[in-house]
Amino acid sequence: MLGLGERRESCLGSAIRCYNCNSHLDPDCLNLDTPKAKDYLTDCGDEADGHRFTLCRKIEMAMDMDFGVAHPSETRVHRACGWEENDEDGKECYYKSGYNTRSWVCACKEDGCNSASLPGATFVVVPLAILSLALRGVY
Repeated sequence: MLGLGERRESCLGSAIRCYNCNSHLDPDCLNLDTPKAKDYLTDCGDEADGHRFTLCRKIEMAMDMDFGVAHPSETRVHRACGWEENDEDGKECYYKSGYNTRSWVCACKEDGCNSASLPGATFVVVPLAILSLALRGVY
């Protein structure tokens, strides 16, 4: 039996649809809870440089140091079509850091799935909040 994504590709021939924007160029890309969000949803097409688009990607990058007007301290979000799976043990999201930058990279395989906040954050924040409340009751 075919999955929904497989059936869509084989029967309809359409590619995945992803949000495609960069908050460095357009600040509305930071948070897609605006009426403008629908403008960023695009048909990824079939290929780029010989690769078939199979997923949507969201990269959230924190630029920690302020280097003046040209390179201020800020958080940037880049949303795009992609084809390369995450390298980190098949996880949906992974974290990378380097000099002056921290990045969360997420990939997903459903239309419009790169719109939301980091999905992994919920799985960390909620248990930490519960643990915090439990410890407050103990001490």
